[in-house]
Amino acid sequence: MFYFLIFFTKIVIFFSRLFKFGAGSTWPGHLALFFDSKFIKKILQKNNHLKIFVITGTNGKTTTVALLKHFLEKNNVSCFSNQEGANLLNGITSSLIKNSNFFGKINKEVAIFETDEFNFPLILKELTPLAIIILNLFRDQLDRYGEVNTIFSRWFEALKNISSNTLVFLNGDDPQLYYLGKKISGQVFYFGLDKEEMPLKKLPHDMDFNYCPVCFKLLHYKKIAYSHLGKFFCLKCGFKSKNIFTSKESFSDFPLKGIYNRYNLTAVFLFLKKIFGFSIDKLKLLLNDFLPAFGRQEKITYNNRYFYLLLSKNPAGFNQSIEASISFIGNKKNVFWLILNNKIPDGHDVSWIWDVNFKKIFLVTKEIFVSGDRAFDMAVRLKYEETLLKKKIIPIIDLRQALKEILKVTKEKDEILVFPNYSAMLELRFILVGRKFL
Repeated sequence: MFYFLIFFTKIVIFFSRLFKFGAGSTWPGHLALFFDSKFIKKILQKNNHLKIFVITGTNGKTTTVALLKHFLEKNNVSCFSNQEGANLLNGITSSLIKNSNFFGKINKEVAIFETDEFNFPLILKELTPLAIIILNLFRDQLDRYGEVNTIFSRWFEALKNISSNTLVFLNGDDPQLYYLGKKISGQVFYFGLDKEEMPLKKLPHDMDFNYCPVCFKLLHYKKIAYSHLGKFFCLKCGFKSKNIFTSKESFSDFPLKGIYNRYNLTAVFLFLKKIFGFSIDKLKLLLNDFLPAFGRQEKITYNNRYFYLLLSKNPAGFNQSIEASISFIGNKKNVFWLILNNKIPDGHDVSWIWDVNFKKIFLVTKEIFVSGDRAFDMAVRLKYEETLLKKKIIPIIDLRQALKEILKVTKEKDEILVFPNYSAMLELRFILVGRKFL
């Protein structure tokens, strides 16, 4: 049965690509697990040589995986990942099938699996990773996942009994994650930013957690990077972070903007230093030819215009996408395109858009187009900013129709900044590039 499933699912991948239904990133794994719930364990038993890394968190997973792959391959370490962003069990299973032969053997040294925050505990039941990176914990898809304390409880239960040989890399500037590291049995390392790199002195509106996880009193901060990430301390019990790995250098060759990407890069540097012994100075030299992952500050040329896709699917991530976009357009007035869906991959609740600070967009835009299933929800939200700044908001639900209008109001070599949530990003990429990912 095992070998038949590999053969059958490889046929599914072949025809999926042949007829351009997608990349075969989910359905092959779904079918394999449907017929054999222990498929992952069986294929991994045949590949004991694989070093397995798991990356999770609310934001930054795909970029972190792309960075790891980039550096490993530049150092002649063969690796693969569920790189299309299919980060559920079926996506991980599909990546194993794609990279195996018909006998289930995988000729790679490293497997890097990205998983969403809700499914992370399920992944740990199926495999034993050599190392784990947890990037952050923010509100996301509240109707599916619940508040951050719900996810934290799931993570705590999943991690408290992991192997003592597993290396766990945690964002030490996140109070809950720092606390988590003190309660689990794996070998823990913390990454973060220096206080001098943090721009804020007061907690912003999009913060998701500011209570001491030890005594439940309000935390205080010396400086804040964004949301609730920063140099925190508790006046009552003394809870605070220490022994945080930081990277003080400026990375002029790093193509990704935004302080949130500094966290991703710092996590990767610490990870590769501890596991492979790579020199950070040598890794920095490899940054200039790194290409952003799809939809993560990705530049797509269409009709001689440049579309920059900045995936934005929760308040913390959207606010950081806005900051990043402003940092690379300077004083130019650009067209912005906001696309909001509420399909299953996005979560049906879009109330989170009211926690996004859109004011800065209005300072650097000529016109704002809004599209997607919930285009009018976004338009109403923007109207609360527009009443003061008097900018043009153009709601067009259909993406292709909106694209036609955008082409009319722009000229060749103009830059259009696009902020889609997840399913919207996939739809737009299909229009601009002509193929699906999943």
